[in-house]
Amino acid sequence: MKRKTLYWLLSCLILVGLFPAGASAQTESESVIYGGGPFYSGGTATMNTLKQSGFTTVMLWTIHVHGNGDLYYNDQLVVSNGSYVGNSAWPGQLATLKQAPTSVKRLEISVGSWGVSDFQNIKNLIASQGTGTNSILYKNFVALKNATSADAVSFDNEDLYDVASSVSFGKMLSDLGFTITLCPYTNVSYWKSVKSQLGASVDRIYLQVYDGGAGNDPAYWNGQMGMTVMPGLDSKTSSGGNTPGQVASRMAGWKASAGITGGFIWYYDAILNNPSAGSAADYAAAINNALSSPSSGSLTTGGTAAASSTNSPAGEEKEKAFDGSSATKWLIFANSGWIQYQFGNNAAHAAASYSITSANDFPARDPKNWTLLGSNDGTNWTTLDTRSNESFSSRFQTKTYGLNNSTAFKYYRLNVTANNGGAELQIAEIGLYP
Repeated sequence: MKRKTLYWLLSCLILVGLFPAGASAQTESESVIYGGGPFYSGGTATMNTLKQSGFTTVMLWTIHVHGNGDLYYNDQLVVSNGSYVGNSAWPGQLATLKQAPTSVKRLEISVGSWGVSDFQNIKNLIASQGTGTNSILYKNFVALKNATSADAVSFDNEDLYDVASSVSFGKMLSDLGFTITLCPYTNVSYWKSVKSQLGASVDRIYLQVYDGGAGNDPAYWNGQMGMTVMPGLDSKTSSGGNTPGQVASRMAGWKASAGITGGFIWYYDAILNNPSAGSAADYAAAINNALSSPSSGSLTTGGTAAASSTNSPAGEEKEKAFDGSSATKWLIFANSGWIQYQFGNNAAHAAASYSITSANDFPARDPKNWTLLGSNDGTNWTTLDTRSNESFSSRFQTKTYGLNNSTAFKYYRLNVTANNGGAELQIAEIGLYP
């Protein structure tokens, strides 16, 4: 039988889907979190939360352009007369977002929102001063870029659908080194024209699928815009919105119907105000898990699961570690144990590497020491890898380990102990990928 390269995936709570360079088993998704005041006033603590969240992009929502060209981050004046005048600590705090270890790869600035006159003010400023180096728009956005080191500016235009001024504004931003993203919820013709005229400067489209855009179909917008959109949902509030589970379900549906590879959550402030519905990390995992998928599917189907203990609660039995969903898990009330998978139809496969992703919300449940074993009869076992005193410093941290093994095995077993003091052990998902 032709030897196949497999990837062993073990998640203690939620599988994020991060793989080492060169691995082809997983396609990583893009997840975006919008946030307002807390991103400005929350300081280092908020930056650390974002870095550990699993979100790949942070969106500073939102910059307002006043009639005189002053730039406000919500109600805080940050740029005036070509100079940054905001909180002196903020630029340094933002700079840490992409410093390892972090899930954040990109920082964006959103301009506009509902019920404002930002794009009307932009149009007026362009009409009176243009977009050259002496214009206040140019000077102020240079200052904003220098202060934030943002990668992109996102157009959340909901007040004036004027193509000419939007394109002029976008070209100016592109000349400053910004990438442009669009965030529509209505008026397809306007957004099509802006995208067409800005061309390659536009690399993402964030489609609002909540409030006024609740009826939007990502597949339809894909066709209209000539680009696969990244739909967004609002987080759960007392009056509506979506739980992490609902986000995961809807994102998975759009992946099937529209081929999406990214999505966003609006917004961090509401998540803080309703912590019982889920954390920022829970929402990031909902997107990442729904959209990150093996290129050819898990091979852990049609086989048989076994475990050292049968004291799992209902709905958290050993089979849940092999059901293809990181929303479910195997849990035992013990500090140590084992779980294994037996391939059906006498099939044998070889493992080349495996990875462990930690939830870290209950550190005592995290794996501490483990051994990965292989067997062809379920009795005689070969040790494939042993790890001791492992630790996970952040939520959803993934650790990947290579195996120098060329033997094919029918059974794979993981002997594992929980972290110090842990009286419970849990695994969300174990998969083998070609």
